[in-house]
Amino acid sequence: MSEIKYTTDGRKVVVIDDLNQTEKIVQEIFVTEDGAEIPSGERFVVKSLLDQPALSWKEKKLLELEARYEKDNKDWELKLKRLEEEKLLAYSALSARVKWLKQVAKEPHPEALKKVIERIASFLSCEEKWVFYEDYSDWYLERFNEDGINKLFDATDRDYGRRRFDSMRLLSLYGKTDGSLEYRVNEYYDGSGSDTEVEFFKSKDVALKYIQNKFDTIKEYDSSHLKIAAKFNLNIDNCKMLKYKQIVKSSIEENIKKVKETLEGYERELEQFV
Repeated sequence: MSEIKYTTDGRKVVVIDDLNQTEKIVQEIFVTEDGAEIPSGERFVVKSLLDQPALSWKEKKLLELEARYEKDNKDWELKLKRLEEEKLLAYSALSARVKWLKQVAKEPHPEALKKVIERIASFLSCEEKWVFYEDYSDWYLERFNEDGINKLFDATDRDYGRRRFDSMRLLSLYGKTDGSLEYRVNEYYDGSGSDTEVEFFKSKDVALKYIQNKFDTIKEYDSSHLKIAAKFNLNIDNCKMLKYKQIVKSSIEENIKKVKETLEGYERELEQFV
């Protein structure tokens, strides 16, 4: 097999023969369109041959610069992406503040502000207080007991089967972009976890009126809404109730149809063994 070598200027050659002790006759190897490497062209004499192709200082430097460019380019792209994210975040925050200022300037909400101040004063006072809150499927109304355990504001734990006080949950006052405020109770005492919006009332009657008004805004009833209505003895909208019954009736009829089809299938299977 012919010996393959490389010239100092980077050409791939095949050694044809020794001219003398220091010089060799070689022929350059070219690559065809289909990727085959074949010796072609005139034979020539060289003194120095290499086992591996060598890079000139310029070629080596260019490769180093290319590698550095790729690395620096990725680093700068990442920095620019982070900068763009920070810019968008800052813009969103600033836009929200400007929106709030415009809203407050347009509608100062003096009555709403007065209501908030009254609510804070009522909460800090020793007057009777009722608290309303809700979860995914139920509503709750409880008397706020400052002297004893309150299910919403006091976290309890069980120690060897006995219930014990663990910690007080944090009540926070949040400001919204429309200029209004709302109370929220955090899941944990340090303010972490999810939170629940709460409403305070001076009496149970006032709270029940609020609950009725809130119930009236429901567009369509489901089973949980009817449980809430029964729980607080709320007035039910006849039209919404009729629509709810129609939906439930249709669902029951569909289930009956499926059960009948399943039963008929079992009966056909059973006939094969009669």
